[in-house]
Amino acid sequence: MPGVRTVMLSLLAILGLYGGYLALLWAAQSTMVYPGTHLRERPGPQPAHAGREVVWLETSFGQVEAWYLPPARESRPAGPGPAVILAHGNNDLIDTMPEGFLGFRERGFGLLLVEYPGYGSSDGAPSLESVTETFAAAYDSLVSRPEVDGDRVLALGQSLGGAAVCALATRRPLQAVVLVAAFADLPSMARRYLAPAFLVRDRYDNAAVLRSFAGPVLVVHGTRDGLISHAHGERLAEAAPRGRLISYDSGHGDTPPDFGRFWQDLDGFLEEAGLTP
Repeated sequence: MPGVRTVMLSLLAILGLYGGYLALLWAAQSTMVYPGTHLRERPGPQPAHAGREVVWLETSFGQVEAWYLPPARESRPAGPGPAVILAHGNNDLIDTMPEGFLGFRERGFGLLLVEYPGYGSSDGAPSLESVTETFAAAYDSLVSRPEVDGDRVLALGQSLGGAAVCALATRRPLQAVVLVAAFADLPSMARRYLAPAFLVRDRYDNAAVLRSFAGPVLVVHGTRDGLISHAHGERLAEAAPRGRLISYDSGHGDTPPDFGRFWQDLDGFLEEAGLTP
């Protein structure tokens, strides 16, 4: 029947177009997940990075850059103190980590800003495996410092950085985790592109990690986040046995919208987690 044949040919054409679209997504997903590998201009250290020490992390695929920032002089504890590992978003470099997150220094924390493989001056290429190895090496480097109390290490991740610190939590003991505008798992993000979840190579199942994480977890998310919906923040907080969600009237790139309020919220969390110096 001509009509049936026409319909079948149309369906085959649509399926072919969809298959081609999925093939393009498969080929481009590394660039979509890790766009910062194409960043070439580096603004360099800012005034907020005063006292920084460049640390080169040794990995199986080469060296990855990290910056250690000591606590502010007036806030340094007398003995070993708490420390935090910071992981930035996927389209940034450690150079451009929002200065608001560096407020840990005024609270007596040492900071380690960790780059991703293939970003900036770092060797390798980013993947779930290489990012996990990098952040485990960063943790080992941090706790080897005599001024750092290895039992009081916190990790904070922004956007993709949330996946990096969750991956770290599967390898090293963290006392607490803070996730800012993070996704619950990367495969569920595939729906945004009308693609099946099985096509995602680096799965980053953050919610699954949190289900077995015994420490306190603070999830910070914007109610108007158009890239990673607020529902992801809800899922993360619900997955963690000791999870707590703080919502702001903000989008993805401007969360938190007010660092003054953010630090009021975070100070209470740090005290509850036993991380106050």
